[in-house]
Amino acid sequence: MEPLAEAARSTAARNANVAAIMTFAAFLGLGFALPFLPLFVQELGVGDPKDAAQWAGVLIGVGPLLAGLLAPFWGGLADRHGYKRIALLALTAIGLAQIVASVAQSPMHVMVSRVLSGLSGGVGPLGLAMASGSSQRGGGASKAIGKIQAAQILAAGFGPLLGGALASLLGIRAAFWGASISCFFAALVVALFYADVGSASRASVKDAAPAALTLPRGFFAALVFLVFFVNFASRSFTPILPAQLGSFGVAHGSLAMSTGILISVYSIAAAVSSFAFGRLAASIDPARLIGLSLFLSLLAAFAMASVSTFGAFLWVALVYGLVS
Repeated sequence: MEPLAEAARSTAARNANVAAIMTFAAFLGLGFALPFLPLFVQELGVGDPKDAAQWAGVLIGVGPLLAGLLAPFWGGLADRHGYKRIALLALTAIGLAQIVASVAQSPMHVMVSRVLSGLSGGVGPLGLAMASGSSQRGGGASKAIGKIQAAQILAAGFGPLLGGALASLLGIRAAFWGASISCFFAALVVALFYADVGSASRASVKDAAPAALTLPRGFFAALVFLVFFVNFASRSFTPILPAQLGSFGVAHGSLAMSTGILISVYSIAAAVSSFAFGRLAASIDPARLIGLSLFLSLLAAFAMASVSTFGAFLWVALVYGLVS
């Protein structure tokens, strides 16, 4: 039995690493292009910056909205047909969706791309399931989930920066091609190295897992409400960033790179903040920490509305990421 147990642990560890690489590559690719949709919409003929921001908001939001609504459906398919097969299908579809966007001639073509991407399901939840689905009891699942979270954080930090450089050098369409290549690379890694476990094995892992912590219904609802609006506030800036930076006098040719730098700085600061607040929560009442974070975030948001230069805006974005 010991060799079998050792083989199972080795497979679980490899699967967790593959899922983390997949998540990093997919999120890195999406970070290449999404922050620059307002600029791309303007290239496609929407001249008014306000209309471009509105279009970008719809285009950025429709993908995650559909992915969230369809997550249970894709999760059920993965349970029946295996994580590997569904991951390959989703990553290939998302990669093809980026190619559709790269050759778009109107905002509606980009909408088709974003809808296709959303219908393919969320890579994040799928990565979590793939990483933890074959992990053994005793902390394996927790370590696997930690790897996925780290992959998402790193991708969110470096994706816009690399995408901004690519868009500045070769154009925004090249950023979509880069996103497509990154998604196809993620699919290749999964195809070569991920080993699907059988449904019986997944069921045994679920049966062996410790009982979940039961939270009061009201507390859980309040927590979901809070997380929703915090994320809503932090992500609502993306569609208007290029126009805001343009109002600071940033040259049009530098808007993509400047936007990428700004989003990367905020994302890395937010990652540092999440780790710091996680440690503080062990010794300080989490409710007080949340209240302090919300108050400081409100002050930072007011400051972002008050500054008039890119340098000052960048510093405030850094602070906003650290306190949010």
